[in-house]
Amino acid sequence: MKVKWRAWALFLHRDLGYFFTGVVVLYAVSGLAMNHAGDWNPNFVVASRDLTLELPNEATQVTTQQVRRCLAEVGEEGNYRSHDFISSQRMKIYLTNGDMVVNLANGSTHHETIGRRPVLYYLNRLHLNPAKWWKVFSDVFAICLVLIAVTGMIVVRGRNGLAGRGKWLVAAGLIVPLLAMFLV
Repeated sequence: MKVKWRAWALFLHRDLGYFFTGVVVLYAVSGLAMNHAGDWNPNFVVASRDLTLELPNEATQVTTQQVRRCLAEVGEEGNYRSHDFISSQRMKIYLTNGDMVVNLANGSTHHETIGRRPVLYYLNRLHLNPAKWWKVFSDVFAICLVLIAVTGMIVVRGRNGLAGRGKWLVAAGLIVPLLAMFLV
């Protein structure tokens, strides 16, 4: 009985391609986000604003109740964790979602909040292999990507296949990472 390699290659290429489409998109989006981590934070949104808080001028006179009252005035009443004094004139208020630095001399305050990016945070966590089962799944995925690539090369015959135009496209696709390895 003759083995139908091309039929098996088509079967594997098609079904593995469909099965792993979601993972390919996940890794692509996460990879784009993490490639540009120098330009922005792919996991968190950081927002800052300047405002004025009315607190006593001396660190020794500031109470937790006064700090909580000021936080309520700016919509942060439920986020108070603690506060301490950087110096006699500067206080830092720690919040569950950020912090504030207060100049006690004039009340000027720098408020910074941090929040997770709704989808990207979780995609990036998967990309970084947080759990053993995901690492195993990612290894299987990597092996299947090789199978998808190899079967894709042998499915098409003729002038558009590997013997024709395909060999030039495979070579061009290899040149870019090889140049990057040796020139970067």
